[in-house]
Amino acid sequence: MNASAKTKNSEDPRIARSRAKVLEAATELLVDGGPRAVTVDAVAEKSGVAKSTMYRHFPSRTDLLVDVLRHNIPTLDLDVPDGSFEDAVRILMDRAVVSMDNPDWARMLPALLSLKNTLPDIRELTQADRDARLSLLSAVLARGVDEGLLASDTDPAVMMNLLIGPLMFAAINNELDGLRALADEVTSQFLASCQFRAAARSTG
Repeated sequence: MNASAKTKNSEDPRIARSRAKVLEAATELLVDGGPRAVTVDAVAEKSGVAKSTMYRHFPSRTDLLVDVLRHNIPTLDLDVPDGSFEDAVRILMDRAVVSMDNPDWARMLPALLSLKNTLPDIRELTQADRDARLSLLSAVLARGVDEGLLASDTDPAVMMNLLIGPLMFAAINNELDGLRALADEVTSQFLASCQFRAAARSTG
C-alpha cells in the first residue's frame, strides 16, 4: 500500500467526526433558516466545532454550502429499469418519489434553487445531477420509441419536466403525504397520452 492510500484509509476519526458535526449543524441551519442562516459563527456555535477547525475542512462558506447540498442530495440509481416502456416509466417515478420523500430535503429545495442561481459550484452540482437523470430518462424514452409509443423526436428534457415537475412542486410545498398518489396520477396520464398519440400517428 502506498503512503497516500495509507493516509486516506487511516484518517483520524476525530477529523471525520468534527466534519460530520459541521455538516449536520449547517444542514439544520439551512433547513430551518435558509442560506442566510448558515454563517460561520452560527455553525460553530451549533456544532461545537471551533472556527479554526471548520476552516480546515471548509476554506469558505461557499465550500461549506456546496458540501452540505452534496451530502444531502438524493442518491440516484443509474440502472436502466428492465421490462417494457410502461414498466420502466413506473419504476423511474417510484425512484423519484423515494428520493424526494424526505422532509429535510424537501425543505432544502428552495435554498438549492436560490443558491444555484448565485453560486457557480452549486449550479454545476445541480447540473451534473440533472444531466445524469436526463441520461437515464433518455434511455427509457428510447424504449418507448422502439415500442412505437413515442415519436422519434421526443425531447427528453420536456418529458422530464412533465413527469418530475409536479413532484418537485409538491415537495417544495411540503406536500409529501400525497407524493406517491400524485406520481401515480402523473404517470397514468403520461402513459395514456403516449397511447393516444401513438394511435393518432398510426391512423394519421
